[in-house]
Order: sequence, then C-alpha cells, then structure tokens
Amino acid sequence: MSCSVAFVVAKGKTTLESWAVTVDDAVVVLDDVPPDPDVVFTFTPPDAEAYRAGDLDLSVGFMRGQVKMAGDFAALLRVLPRLAVRQSTSNTEVD
Repeated sequence: MSCSVAFVVAKGKTTLESWAVTVDDAVVVLDDVPPDPDVVFTFTPPDAEAYRAGDLDLSVGFMRGQVKMAGDFAALLRVLPRLAVRQSTSNTEVD
C-alpha cells in the first residue's frame, strides 16, 4: 500500500517551501506534492533544517510540538519507520 507524505516549511501561515515523498512498501521516492496527500508534516524553518540534518526525528519532534501533523494517522504509523531516512533534493529512491 502506498502513502503520500508532504512536508511543508512555514513561517506563520506563509508556506516557504514544500516537498513530498511517496512510500510504497520498502521504497521511498521523492515526489511532487500531491493535491491531497495522506499525511502532511509542517515545520518551522529551523526545525526543517534540523530534520534535514538528521538532528530532529519526526516522532520526537511531533511529541515535542516542533512538528505538526495532519492527515491519516494510521497511514503515518505504517510508514514512519521509512521516513527516518533523510530526504534529498533530487528524485531518487532510498532504501
């Protein structure tokens, strides 16, 4: 089962940047942001940088209130282990 996950960097209500991944079984593919993603994570700019650097885990950031989550929580629980892999800026598959 595949799941689309969008990542949004926002300052207040202004979106500064966004990207998405599609998680399909054991493959995570960087993708365009779909119109209706299954899960959306929202970061502040400093927290997005910490996530990209590998210094902020999504689940810990969510529990601390640093990362906001919206969407299908059950889908998130299925793909969360795969999202621990750091995201890149090119269209590549990550295992």
